[in-house]
Amino acid sequence: MPIGGINWQALTQQQWRAEQLEHNLHRLKLAAPLAPPVNLLHIWMFWGRPVQSDNEALWLQGIILAHVGMLLFFTLLALAAWWLEPRPHWQRVRQACVSIGILGTLGFAALISSIDQLVTSNITPLLVGCTLVALVFLHRPLSALLLFAGTLGLFIWGIGQTQNDPALLLSNRVNGLSICAIALALAWSQWRHFAKIQSQQQRLESQQQLLEQQNARLSYLAEHDPLTGLLNRRAFGEIVNHELLRAERNGQPLCLLMLDLDHFKQINDHYGHPVGDSVIRQTASLLASQVRASDSLARIGGEEFVLLLPECDLQQGRQIAELLRQRVEQQLRRVDGLELGLTVSIGLAAIPAGHFCSYASLYAASDRALYQAKHKGRNRVEYQAPA
Repeated sequence: MPIGGINWQALTQQQWRAEQLEHNLHRLKLAAPLAPPVNLLHIWMFWGRPVQSDNEALWLQGIILAHVGMLLFFTLLALAAWWLEPRPHWQRVRQACVSIGILGTLGFAALISSIDQLVTSNITPLLVGCTLVALVFLHRPLSALLLFAGTLGLFIWGIGQTQNDPALLLSNRVNGLSICAIALALAWSQWRHFAKIQSQQQRLESQQQLLEQQNARLSYLAEHDPLTGLLNRRAFGEIVNHELLRAERNGQPLCLLMLDLDHFKQINDHYGHPVGDSVIRQTASLLASQVRASDSLARIGGEEFVLLLPECDLQQGRQIAELLRQRVEQQLRRVDGLELGLTVSIGLAAIPAGHFCSYASLYAASDRALYQAKHKGRNRVEYQAPA
């Protein structure tokens, strides 16, 4: 169940694994180079120090060897993190590098604290190591529990080998338990903060994606007819104006066809609007399948369609218009199992190469031609020159 806005059960699963790894590897790349100078300083401070007992000599030797080991370990770790960060495809190696860095840090912290018991009851290295690991790296709740529990177990065993005073041994073990518990709490707090940020990021990304989809849908609806998916009147007008300017600039011909289904009102009245809508959709699909990629087809209302034919002269325009008329007559005789015998009347207007007229004049000419086709009996192609 969600606690404090976070689903803790979900957090133990694999979500955000990539983000966690990127965070940890980047932090390792920044933190690992800081350790070798500290190790060198410790080695310099302890090197050649006079000793007064066998225990102190053993302690001094252990501290120096531990810091030499840490110096080599963190140097190699820093180089590995630097090399792996720009290589996301090395997923397992990157994860192994981070895990080795975390385990090594905690292991050295427990080791040095255990060595210190030879001459002192100090367990500061364990405190520093656990705190750094908890704050620098991200740990899933269960992983953090296992990690610090293992560190506590290693520490309890280690100081049992070096601390001979029963009271100090008990005190340090209790203090070690407190340190690991505090580190666990810090790790859980870090993960909870990270989880909240990731959840918010996901919600924002989801909302952004939804907004983009809605904007794309609105943009599409603003330019397309919802029934057929063809361009609408406004979008078609913008394309025609652009093509008219291009035709004038390049000295190319251009044709405009206006197509109107014959006796469409009778279909709606006799068979109902659902059949009428099906007729419109199938007509649009048929026309779209016959035009070139450079052509523009639109539904401008009811059963009326317009087709712009760039780089097309009058003769070619007539041929295309006649082909479309025949296709409608032949392929749309039956629609949804009904014998409708659809036909289409087409008005054609053309601009010869080297000439120019406005869209309004071209549209008016094709409209007059369509009226003429209707007046002469329908199911035919007629031409009118723009004024």
